[in-house]
Amino acid sequence: MLLIARFLLLVSLAATASCQDQFALHFAHGGNFIVAEPELPGPDQGLTVACWFRTAERLLKPVSLVAIQAEQKKDEDRGLFTLTLSGSSLRFTLHNAEGQTQSFAGLGKWCDNRWHRAVATWEGSTISIYMDGRQLIQKVADGFAPLATTEHVLTVGPVAMRKTRKRLRFDGCIGGVQMWDRGLSAAEVIADDAPAGCIASYPLLAQEPVDELQNEIGGDAIGDLTDELASSGWLRTRLWTDPEAADANVLDVYSYDLAEVINRSGRHVLVSDAKQKRVGVLWQDLQAGAIAVTWIDQDLLSHETYELSSEAGMRLAGGTSDDAGSIYYLTVQDAPGNRAADFEVAAVMHKAKSDGTGAIQRALDVSKSGVNIYDFSAGVLRSASLRHSKGIIGAVLPRRMHMSGDGLRHQGAIALTFSAKDLKLTKNHGQTSGHSMANLLTVNKKGDFLALDLGDNYPRGVHLHEFDKAQRTSRLVFTFKTQHATSAKNGYPVYDEISGGGRTFYKWSNDNAVYTELGGIVENKRTYTIVFSTDQGLDGRVLDNSRAFRGCDDPRNLALVHVVKDFGRARGGSEISDALMASLPRKPVAETGGYFDFSGRWHKQRVVGVTWLTNYEAGEGAHAPQLIPREDGNILILWEKSGGAASMRAMVIEPDGSLVQGEFALPFRTKLNRQDRVLAIDGRTYFLATDPGIERRPADTSVRLYFLRN
Repeated sequence: MLLIARFLLLVSLAATASCQDQFALHFAHGGNFIVAEPELPGPDQGLTVACWFRTAERLLKPVSLVAIQAEQKKDEDRGLFTLTLSGSSLRFTLHNAEGQTQSFAGLGKWCDNRWHRAVATWEGSTISIYMDGRQLIQKVADGFAPLATTEHVLTVGPVAMRKTRKRLRFDGCIGGVQMWDRGLSAAEVIADDAPAGCIASYPLLAQEPVDELQNEIGGDAIGDLTDELASSGWLRTRLWTDPEAADANVLDVYSYDLAEVINRSGRHVLVSDAKQKRVGVLWQDLQAGAIAVTWIDQDLLSHETYELSSEAGMRLAGGTSDDAGSIYYLTVQDAPGNRAADFEVAAVMHKAKSDGTGAIQRALDVSKSGVNIYDFSAGVLRSASLRHSKGIIGAVLPRRMHMSGDGLRHQGAIALTFSAKDLKLTKNHGQTSGHSMANLLTVNKKGDFLALDLGDNYPRGVHLHEFDKAQRTSRLVFTFKTQHATSAKNGYPVYDEISGGGRTFYKWSNDNAVYTELGGIVENKRTYTIVFSTDQGLDGRVLDNSRAFRGCDDPRNLALVHVVKDFGRARGGSEISDALMASLPRKPVAETGGYFDFSGRWHKQRVVGVTWLTNYEAGEGAHAPQLIPREDGNILILWEKSGGAASMRAMVIEPDGSLVQGEFALPFRTKLNRQDRVLAIDGRTYFLATDPGIERRPADTSVRLYFLRN
């Protein structure tokens, strides 16, 4: 199935609070804006052409910004003008009634990903070129008038000079296109108000993507977007209309709308095909139960969807891909509510080629002596993480287990490895954490699997794992507060130290809350950077059990720990060791505390090495953080901020948490996918998100693929 994307969204991220909520046009993926019958000056009149443009790349070939010209140089009607970027120059070319050409260029600095205003004027004898109000060149062309008459169209965006030439690539933006029927003076060029004599004005802005735009001056000269530009060119950006945008550092975030095909879906997993340099989404239709992969072509102009094998009543738990685009995924059967005592759910590993062919399956042993799956059906427990490395599939699988000796069916996650060739289970590494409330999995430079999961008791905290097909090493890197019981049990006494304020707590707990959200892991030369968000009291503490209760408005701040790569050498347990952390001062400040467990036993806790990246007020929080490594070694963090001025936020840090660019708001809202993490391929980093406010209504979910250039 081949469907065209509605539009490509681009967001400029800058450290300012104000922004314009407008769409503009980006030309990297082809197409033009065309006015078939433009308003033109008379042959004896002058001409001024102006536009705004933005690009971050040095051009290998000249690219026209605005033009009325022929495609063939030999055409009798050669057009009227071109305004062209070339190398480091801005060039203006005019044609006269005698078929002659005058072309002049001025040098300017523009390859900086900022908006610049280009203006070129002809007042009958002199050509002048300006950039950002500064005159680049002025040349006299005596005897050149009158200007040519023409029937060619007005074209915004790259124009090929020969029909056989492929379209020119321009990874940039153009807007604010205007024409006057006279040559403007230098004073008029920099004037705040539009000078008189304007005959055409196309801001190329819209409140939402459209297929055509009207000349703001009036008349019938409507401009149309070619199909290629209409499908992939609309973007949301900080514009020249934002007074603070010109000096802002800019980061571009693109998105591809998948709502036409991926809707009413549950689990979404990013996959990639390195050979084809494309990214895809593995997903399941909640109504039909069908599992599919949707591949987006590398030019972001189209996508195609292939159905994968699946069994009725099976839920997509997680998946991954290898370099050839082969898909590996795990399905687990939904358990019926009235299950018989001897009923066992099915769990199946799958493998298929990128187009769904060549499918193989292998059932897992779900018995107590196998991977021990009793069910896989409760909300937060439905997400497993899978990755491929060196012919091995690694997995972190949360599930509820068969009944244990205490008569309970406990929940916990296990680490597994499978052969990518035949899907045979090669190693069950046993439990990672219990209960495991979230998990993520990546691969380090050695090819070993790196995982995080979020345990609520055994252990309680952010749990780091490194494993391969033979062995596993695990250490707790952060731990947090615990809500204690508010009712007496088995004679456990009142917990006087934390009681008060109308609340009485007892010295036992069964707290399934974790007050924390996983962000990600970034590998550095000798360390791992681990980012998460967690509740922090206004006094800075994280182990204050008196602040662990429903309705507590402690801020949830973004935090980082900088862990040594050989973390297995450090002491384990919930008292975090100094040896575990990199970049500690000589006398590190640590917080100590503890909690009473379900049986009233005391567990000591210690937290050290935390770098706090935000400092929110009560009722505010950082949620669903995503880590995006950059080529310069720094890390971009994206997250959702709640409370107060809620918005998408971003910052750039060094691996040790030092700020490169402090927190700033993004000019768009979305819901980040809390389970599935970023994926890097061919110089881009991708992540998935949904429309804001609907993550709890899967039937209405609209999925969007976002990416940044690395």
